[in-house]
Amino acid sequence: MAINSVKDFGKAWWSEVYNRIIGAAVFLDDYSSECLHWDGGLLNLIYGGAVSVKSLSPFEFATKDQKKAVFITQSASTQLRTVREIIKHSDFAHCMLICTVSLDVIYLELNEGKDVSDMVATGKAPMEATKQLEGMLLEWIGKKQCAVEVVHLPLFTISPTNVVFLTPPYHKVYPAYDGKLTTESASIDLYTLNKEERAQVRRLASGLNSIMESMNLKEDVYYMGTFSSLIAGVLENSPVCLARRKNCTSPASLIVIDRTLDVCGVTSHSMESVLDKIMTVLPRFPGHSNDVAVDMSPLCEANVISHPEDLQLAPGCLYHANDDACTSTFDHMINKSQKEVMFHLYNKLSKIDVQRSPSPKMLLKVTPQSIEKIVAAAKGNYDIIEKHIGVLQQALGVVHTLKSPKRSQVELLQNLERQVLQSLAASRDSTSVLHQISHLIKTRKDRNLPLETLLALIVHVYSLTGTEVSFSKQHEDSLTETLSVAIFEDHKTLFADHGLRGSPEHCDDVSKSIMGRLKEIAMMRRNLQKYNSVLKPCETGGGHEYRGVLQQLVEDLVDTERPDLTDLRHRNEGLKELLRSGLNILTSKKTRSTKHPLDSPTVIIFVVGGITAEECKRINRTVITSGVDTAVFIGSTKFVTPVEAMRDVLAL
Repeated sequence: MAINSVKDFGKAWWSEVYNRIIGAAVFLDDYSSECLHWDGGLLNLIYGGAVSVKSLSPFEFATKDQKKAVFITQSASTQLRTVREIIKHSDFAHCMLICTVSLDVIYLELNEGKDVSDMVATGKAPMEATKQLEGMLLEWIGKKQCAVEVVHLPLFTISPTNVVFLTPPYHKVYPAYDGKLTTESASIDLYTLNKEERAQVRRLASGLNSIMESMNLKEDVYYMGTFSSLIAGVLENSPVCLARRKNCTSPASLIVIDRTLDVCGVTSHSMESVLDKIMTVLPRFPGHSNDVAVDMSPLCEANVISHPEDLQLAPGCLYHANDDACTSTFDHMINKSQKEVMFHLYNKLSKIDVQRSPSPKMLLKVTPQSIEKIVAAAKGNYDIIEKHIGVLQQALGVVHTLKSPKRSQVELLQNLERQVLQSLAASRDSTSVLHQISHLIKTRKDRNLPLETLLALIVHVYSLTGTEVSFSKQHEDSLTETLSVAIFEDHKTLFADHGLRGSPEHCDDVSKSIMGRLKEIAMMRRNLQKYNSVLKPCETGGGHEYRGVLQQLVEDLVDTERPDLTDLRHRNEGLKELLRSGLNILTSKKTRSTKHPLDSPTVIIFVVGGITAEECKRINRTVITSGVDTAVFIGSTKFVTPVEAMRDVLAL
């Protein structure tokens, strides 16, 4: 298969898996399971010849007659211990370990604390890692007559559309330095990070390298943000990456960007993309970071009391890889308006409608109720449900979102954001925005606004203003005090996943920590020259609007005038400029012009820390309308909602 896109990349490597699983008991870690879901799911393994498929858990094992095992895993130390437990409680004669992470990275992790620089520099690390892992498997099986195999297959991407890709195993990677948003170190390298963060940077960089290798790309690496410079550094200097660039022939540009430069867009509830609305309202599909759980009870006879906690009915989801009609609908949820998505769904549902509802051409407007009516007509008709299960799940996801009580909260927050935007634009020096937010927090229960959505609003405000607005100390102190009280009152819901104690003193500390982080977020663009402001006058005249760093960069990127991309750094530019200036002394010839990302026919933009469907839509539209011939792919660690983005920023 010719790999021309990241979507092809994922499909090609999953095909390699399907070739290896015949007659095997297959064990997958959670991240590989999520990636499999976007390639077609469990049935791909079953139809491919697997005799059983189980989660990679120390409580799982194979039956006595199952002699072959295939483990698909990130191969971190805890996962390798789990593999050992499964092998010891089974009776395998043939074990294959599919490492989804590059073996040179695994080698560094297996030999943490040892001097292995010579092995890495000479490019022998992958081979040595293979030997070590095979030795472990042989020891765990404990039989003289057995076969073991270790292979690296880069299974870490999902592709919601032909131009967008995400990396579920790295959904927790966020631009941070030992848990802090800014680093105190003057010189930044991998050892500025803690051990876990360092491993994640290496793993993510190795994944991006795998994409380049599979697509035969020889890239120039550009970056915006300090954290992204570390990923760029690994890609530029790793022996595996250097060796790959010698063999690859197609020029490309890779642009890596820190999310923290602009968290304003991802904490905004003013979203047009239907997918963003759905992900904000519906709970996540269990164990997944990029799909939602859809309540299927309207189609079934089951009496579900509390979805998704009630486990008697499996939840539905939005993405169905093996149904072309569903993948086109998912694309619409990102790139089309709500009205277009509703008509698109109604058109598909009307073809299976047993009650003969009005045709789409007869309707001026499609409402959630009109879609719900067609879905309800299929209730209990399991022949219809089986044939059209994908579109029915997507339709229910849209209906539940648009009818959810949370929608009124979102609309209220949209109005509040608009008020804040105009208030900041009108009086940048004497703003009372924080005073207004303090009042909102105190009256949140009257307005039915959860504290976490208001925290997202505060993060939105600080990222929006950057260094352009100075809030008064009095207002900030008042907000800190108000937050402390609110956190004490709501700590059980705010910290439900952490089980933290809620003493007044602890809540006071959390409040002060939040304010410290907010001030850091406001300073994130201080070193940018061109993109240091996201608060811009409307092009149509009158008022101000948010125009994100990412959007401004892409607009300049595809501009035929080729404006200077002053904030986009090239990984090797410092050294190259030094060498050129030295040569100039000898030759006195004019230096060639600076490289531009669009000099390459392929550009990959990768955002570290999450992206919204709305941002993907706008970037894609900007590229298409510009008329450039360049293939532009948009990648990120995950799709993110305002509350999730807030939790990432504030480390809650």
